[in-house]
Amino acid sequence: MLRKRLTNHASRFGRLVGFVSFGLLSLVSTGCREQSPVANQFEPNFLFAKATEIGLSKDEGELDPSLQDSRGLIAEWFGTLENPKIPEVLKDGDYADLISESNLKLAVGTSDAPGIYVQQCVSCHGLSGQGRGNVAASQDPYPRDFRMGVFKFKSSPRSARPLKEDIEKTLRVGLSGSQMPIFNKLSDQEIKALVDYVVFLSIRGEFERRLIQLSATELEGERLYDPQAGKSALEGQLSNASDALTQIADRWVQSIDAVEEFPRPDFPIVGSETQENRAELLASIEKGKALFASEVASCAKCHGADADGKGNQLPDYDDWTKDWTSKVGLLPTDLDALLPLMARGGMKPQPLKPRNILEGHFRGGRTPEDLYRRIRYGIPGSPMPAAAVVQSREEPGLLEEDIWHLVNYVLSIASVPALPLETKVVSTQ
Repeated sequence: MLRKRLTNHASRFGRLVGFVSFGLLSLVSTGCREQSPVANQFEPNFLFAKATEIGLSKDEGELDPSLQDSRGLIAEWFGTLENPKIPEVLKDGDYADLISESNLKLAVGTSDAPGIYVQQCVSCHGLSGQGRGNVAASQDPYPRDFRMGVFKFKSSPRSARPLKEDIEKTLRVGLSGSQMPIFNKLSDQEIKALVDYVVFLSIRGEFERRLIQLSATELEGERLYDPQAGKSALEGQLSNASDALTQIADRWVQSIDAVEEFPRPDFPIVGSETQENRAELLASIEKGKALFASEVASCAKCHGADADGKGNQLPDYDDWTKDWTSKVGLLPTDLDALLPLMARGGMKPQPLKPRNILEGHFRGGRTPEDLYRRIRYGIPGSPMPAAAVVQSREEPGLLEEDIWHLVNYVLSIASVPALPLETKVVSTQ
């Protein structure tokens, strides 16, 4: 029902957020260079605001009071850096188990006793989850910006949000071949606090983006939030903002229902072979090798004929970079044109490196089922596409058994690094 209300009120909500985001766009267009948040306040998404301004071909304007409206509304609903809170609309019903407020407090702590997120994650992911902590610029790939709501490695389909167990798995096993470490010394409660805080930052950040993205270009002098009174105005209109927020949260709640089970095929999988079925396994590996090099699967175009990551595709970029470059008509290589955006938080674009499969750094998990999902669903936020799954050989694409043949080939050639001792792996099966 909430999502239906959002559709019914889309026009009104577009006008509502017009003045909210206009002020944010106006601030960045005046040349603000301050990237650190005001004391105890989340950093506004200056980068997305500027990219939206460019995409809409808006003229640069002056700082508008409605910037304070947008920040005031989000602060009222989501709290501050030191005192984050769950919006009222997300405290009950289907959302009751989505985020724990006690976990948020454990994640951020206090100024005298910093919490686990501040201790372990801020230097890379930033206080506001913007992926731009103090050491972020030196990393390749850059730390994740949570505010788009996109997560690369998960058990749910490409367009769905991850399960909380997926985020926990990433924390417990890290991302091999990147600077994302293994958090195997934290307590279960600390891990859960980090997971909840990542979900919180993602929902908050995506809601902020929605306010900007759906904005209209004209102002009508209305105020959504009265900073002097310290309370919301236009109470009749706020239900539309609530609908936008619940639509975002719904995708997290519904992710568990989107998870599909993929039973193993009749033929053996690497790791389960016996003396009796070894010939059958080798035949599957050969089929996978042929598919890897074929036009049907097209794996070799990016990963190379030898699976060493040296394909012949032109350099490409992830969706976090494209969000503020090619999506608004700017080339990721045109640094002069990107300077106004880089001044507002954009990191110098890094071309993606296709995975060297031989090294075995499977960031989405190392089980056959994990690899099956990476091939079938692709990797969100990256150029790695989902497989075109078909039901017969007469159709162009891959049968389900073909994907398992590819899994066998990949596992047969990869030198998978061993997990450190005392690493607890969370199952999402």
